Amino acid sequence: MSKSVIQVEGFKELSAKLKVLPDKVKRKELLKILGQVANATVAAAKSFSPVSKKPNVQSGKRTYKVIQPGNLKKSIGKIISKRNKVNAVLYVGPRSKGRKNDGWYGAMVHGGTKKQAANPFMDKAFNTTKGQVTADAEVKVAAYIQKQINRLSN
Repeated sequence: MSKSVIQVEGFKELSAKLKVLPDKVKRKELLKILGQVANATVAAAKSFSPVSKKPNVQSGKRTYKVIQPGNLKKSIGKIISKRNKVNAVLYVGPRSKGRKNDGWYGAMVHGGTKKQAANPFMDKAFNTTKGQVTADAEVKVAAYIQKQINRLSN
């Protein structure tokens, strides 16, 4: 079986120009694109998330807090990874740090506990939107790269 070879003229120059762009600029733009694409998954996750009929109480040795119905649904959103400073990484899920609607218990609802059956609402959201998100991200990233090529070629 023979492979067809495609030769792109000016690829070395283009590659050098793209490497000149600061990583911070590339990451910021890609996070914008990923944020736009992730909106469908956020909406699906909110639609699949369970809502209790009555308020629940979180109590422990040092805490006593009433969790209102719909709190988990309100906490679902986009989370930007702080660990990876170079690559653009964005997650969709219950947010918990420093928020009014604290979804810290989302993993327990999703995976289940000894006393509660699992409700994999995030898996359902992912499965309903995975093809659409991938296609949208591919198109938008290609458009961004083309925009950078046009800008750098001038």
